[in-house]
Amino acid sequence: MGRAGYGTNGAARRAERPLLPTGDGGTVLTVTQQVAELEAYRVGARALAARIITAQEAERVRVSRELHDDTGQALTLLLVRLQLVESMSSEPEVRRELADLRELVGQTLDGVRRLAVHLGPSVLEDLGLAAALEWLADRVHAEAGLVVDLRVDRECEASSPDVAVAIFRIAQEALTNVVRHARAACVEMSLQANGAALELSITDDGVGFAVEVAQAQPSASIGLFGMAERAALVGGSLQIESRPGGGTRVRASVPLREEALT
Repeated sequence: MGRAGYGTNGAARRAERPLLPTGDGGTVLTVTQQVAELEAYRVGARALAARIITAQEAERVRVSRELHDDTGQALTLLLVRLQLVESMSSEPEVRRELADLRELVGQTLDGVRRLAVHLGPSVLEDLGLAAALEWLADRVHAEAGLVVDLRVDRECEASSPDVAVAIFRIAQEALTNVVRHARAACVEMSLQANGAALELSITDDGVGFAVEVAQAQPSASIGLFGMAERAALVGGSLQIESRPGGGTRVRASVPLREEALT
């Protein structure tokens, strides 16, 4: 009986013992209590991240609609009025100035439309995930000259709206990182249905980076953290494989259907 503390039950009892005193008359939490508090903190942090991402997505959609409906329409009206004034003027210098101003307003309108589409691409809601990824690949090629070799499994259209948004935003963030940092010539992007999972893979031939170092830098880790949290929010996971000089591969695996998220 005196040596019971050395058995299995004793080990459990030792884990329940409080740790060293605090020195101020208090008692340090037991190991079990500390683990429980850490787990509660982890769950709370994940829930907070989910709320932030959900609010961010709703704000993106709101700003996109306002840019399209309010700012876009105002700039379109301004463009029409400038064209009308230009046609009414008989002074060559005034007409040239108005033409230059009209061109500037047109460029601004194009920029506002691009921003609105990037914030809340209607193609995702209207045509589905496959078409949205094709649109994204075309936009990246048109705007940055980056060749995106895209392969999409059409069965992926069975994914839920939440999964579709998560996959699209992960792909968007990954391609943005490639354009900004990788100095890559081409990217291979694929989306496949593998059993009950939807798998996204984005591989570039760029300069690569040290993943651990990047994750330790707040400015660089925000995008990486955001992709991981978007995958986790729909019950999935994210892996990033890279090394300096060796390119980068981003892989996301999420449940294919919404009922798999429960």
